Amino acid sequence: MSVTMNRTRKGRRVSGELQWDGTRWRRWTGRRWARAAYSLRPSRLEVAEPLHRDPEESVETRQRVLGLAVEDQVLTNGATVVHEGPSGVVLSYRRRPAHAAHAIMTLLTGGLWAVVWAACALGEARDRVLLEVDPWGHVWATQGLKR
Repeated sequence: MSVTMNRTRKGRRVSGELQWDGTRWRRWTGRRWARAAYSLRPSRLEVAEPLHRDPEESVETRQRVLGLAVEDQVLTNGATVVHEGPSGVVLSYRRRPAHAAHAIMTLLTGGLWAVVWAACALGEARDRVLLEVDPWGHVWATQGLKR
């Protein structure tokens, strides 16, 4: 059973659209369905009743929940805060190179691939994520541009 909220008139998915997948609420990020990154009440996301029927949280509570989510990402995943704006917080995560794959390629090419491996290891590849909190205290992550 699939219940969705926030569809357009033409039936296309909208970024931010919520869907009940049979076990929990998920949100369309523009690329895929994702679970909440953090929640004031995580058990509420496992109840099929639409979220918009819940009372909305105060602005102060939503800001506190967003702050807790950012703190969690910085401490557990090594994220860096790039920007704090009115719609959410942008975090940056360093992408690590696949050292095992580069080692194999270096062996197969007789050492020539080591130049590519060094460039990847020294480069600053990062992923950007926007964390935003909905009116009910659930924090959702949306993938940003890769740099």
